[in-house]
Amino acid sequence: MSNKDNMKVKIQEVIHTLMERVMNKVLYEDPFKKDEHKAKKPLYAALVPDEIFKGSHFERRFVTPFGNVWEKLAVVAANAGLGFGQLHYSIEGKI
Repeated sequence: MSNKDNMKVKIQEVIHTLMERVMNKVLYEDPFKKDEHKAKKPLYAALVPDEIFKGSHFERRFVTPFGNVWEKLAVVAANAGLGFGQLHYSIEGKI
């Protein structure tokens, strides 16, 4: 397998893992519950359709963990095809 193909597979693995985690959380661990939402925020529930809040609930569960994924993707790309990558690697010196 070439470096390019290896990098592609490794990147897809990171994204697949993220999506599995997000979907598991949204569908099973912490699904959007209309009744709970209406009880906690009756004014919002009366003014805004449930579908909007359901979309917002999913978006929140998707975007929040994606911040760390960019860092992981950079490391995976570096290690799989470009040489070396490490999270939180510090370089000191004068420029």
